[in-house]
Amino acid sequence: MTRAGRAAVGIALIGLTVAGCGSSSEQRAAPATTTAAQAVVPSPDTVGLCGGVSDAEVAQATGSSGVQRVSVNPVSCAWQPAAGGDYAVVFHWFRGSSLEARRDQVTAGKPETVRVAGQSGIEWRGAQSCEVAVAFGDTDFIDWSERVSARSCQGVEQLAAATLTNAGQS
Repeated sequence: MTRAGRAAVGIALIGLTVAGCGSSSEQRAAPATTTAAQAVVPSPDTVGLCGGVSDAEVAQATGSSGVQRVSVNPVSCAWQPAAGGDYAVVFHWFRGSSLEARRDQVTAGKPETVRVAGQSGIEWRGAQSCEVAVAFGDTDFIDWSERVSARSCQGVEQLAAATLTNAGQS
């Protein structure tokens, strides 16, 4: 190889070496990555049986002394007076159901928009009942109803707030 050829090869090698060694200001930034927000989907472990409240809490919140739990499953519970009769208090967990679809399903009174423990909800008051449905996670809602008196809806609101708080949703 001639002297000029060796010089050309040397210059080419130097050029390749220099091209591979850039300063930190010349390096490309790594592409930004984003992750989609995870849907909040409560599980039976976070909700707890019967909305995560005790019989004593149901009696205290609703003022219905002597109520006892008479129906229990993972998504629904009912309490009735110890003397028997119709259910006094009912809890439902509607999984994968729209809170807004519930608005037209209840006929116990005109639906009113409410907030319970920071969550959006709907409340109905009838002559002998009160019901409150509250958003629970991104895809569910919980529903508490009292069918004894229409004195106020504070009891079922208190029970809904307890369910949300116990499940870490408030």
